Amino acid sequence: MTKPDTHKQSSKTRRPTCQNPACKKRFTTTVATAKYCSTKCGDAKRNSRKKVDPLEKALKSAFFYYLAGECLRANTLEILHGHTLETLCELHEVYKNNMKWNGYGGSNAYELSHIASVKGHDGVGMLFAENLVSAPKALNRAHGNKHYGFGKSISRLTLNPKHSVDKRWNTPSEVVQMVISYLGKDLVLAVIKTCKIKPAQRSQLVEWILAHYDPANPRHLIALGDLSQIHDLKTQQLKHVKNAMLDEEAGEYFASPAAPPAIVLCNELTRLSAYRPELEVYAYALDEALSTQAGDYSLFSKHHEQMLFDVLHGKGIAVMADTLEMIVGENTQRFVVQYGNGQHHVITNTEAQRYFIQDHKDQVIITSLAAFKASLGVETNTDNSAQVHDEIALHMLPMVVFDPWGNEVEQPPF
Repeated sequence: MTKPDTHKQSSKTRRPTCQNPACKKRFTTTVATAKYCSTKCGDAKRNSRKKVDPLEKALKSAFFYYLAGECLRANTLEILHGHTLETLCELHEVYKNNMKWNGYGGSNAYELSHIASVKGHDGVGMLFAENLVSAPKALNRAHGNKHYGFGKSISRLTLNPKHSVDKRWNTPSEVVQMVISYLGKDLVLAVIKTCKIKPAQRSQLVEWILAHYDPANPRHLIALGDLSQIHDLKTQQLKHVKNAMLDEEAGEYFASPAAPPAIVLCNELTRLSAYRPELEVYAYALDEALSTQAGDYSLFSKHHEQMLFDVLHGKGIAVMADTLEMIVGENTQRFVVQYGNGQHHVITNTEAQRYFIQDHKDQVIITSLAAFKASLGVETNTDNSAQVHDEIALHMLPMVVFDPWGNEVEQPPF
């Protein structure tokens, strides 16, 4: 059986123009639907794709809009001065983590807080990972422009007026383009590729809803009663609106919860240890302490939040060491206690005081954070620096011994 001819035939001869832009020649045909002079031209046209400038990804990405917004807040592009591919990728990672802590739009519990303030009197806090902390919003707002130390800033006296920006006459989209020019196209393209930056999903959803919204469509009105509210909606809410407009199963919208402050601040303590090595031992000890709470974190109080916030914002170990040790101790849910007669027992934080008061028959041996610090050979100096010597195996740690009344006594090395 022969396959029928799918082309519509015409009794008249036609002389159309080839629709391949690279050809545009007139050709003779009797096929009414013919568009191309040859198969080659047809394939060339179908295979041709519009080349999209990779910089378009930056122009529509949430990350670059964040950079632009921070430049507007600082009134200068120079908070980005000195960035490299590595430092911009570090900044992007901090930005992504903050979104994760906020449940990817389900909450706004955490903000990227500056260590050296953007509004500092003598300097302007720069937009680098080492100058940012993902911190509870309430603490950040209450902190204001205080600066305890560390971070990264640029002197106001050195700012070049030609790099000034102002929200009174510069729109965020304009500043995004200025940021790209300031950083350099090659660097921006490298960041887009390395960090796999894409246009913001939120902007794509907004564009789609604006293009398809019909106020005369009852389904659209149910999905979004007032189109002017679209710019106030979070990404997940916009997804819900789009699904409802398409009459697809969207389900009830539930915002993703924010991460617990204990996890966020402990993570930041670990991250900033890369810039302040003296924090590393405390970050390790706090992580271990939190792991004993089995995901409950009920021992982590608002007071602990404030103390860690202050440390992360530059308060030095010289004044905060005891506080950090206290935070670690108060967040340890279970202690392994060893008695002088060789017996051992596991007690919880809430039982500790009662247990030590009631049972005073034998000496009690526990390992303190101070002993752990000694095992690493960490020497804390007043200039906030730490020098780490060769590590000592954990099983060789010196132990702290208490008498029946809770007084520390000397113990020979094990």
